[in-house]
Amino acid sequence: MRLRPPDWPLPRPDAVHHIVEDFLTDWTAPNAHILPLRRFLENCLSTDLRNFFAESCFLFAFTHQKLPPFCQQGYVRMQGLVGSQGLRRHAVEAGLLEDFT
Repeated sequence: MRLRPPDWPLPRPDAVHHIVEDFLTDWTAPNAHILPLRRFLENCLSTDLRNFFAESCFLFAFTHQKLPPFCQQGYVRMQGLVGSQGLRRHAVEAGLLEDFT
């Protein structure tokens, strides 16, 4: 910005996120601040920024071409799925695993 001429106009943004800011603002309020900000960022990035359990990432891996960033950073890098009887039964019912019992 320092190298731009003094009369150089700033480019118009594609999207704007407005927030209320005063000394009483609770920046950790889930519905008043975090959810609108997450939705704005999801819209700008065209991706899902929610956190998921390993079982959900497992399902996403088999049913979607693009995984959410949370699943890419954790589950796909071998940091996720903890096996359980319920997960195995779900995988067998969905046709993802054979039932060897």
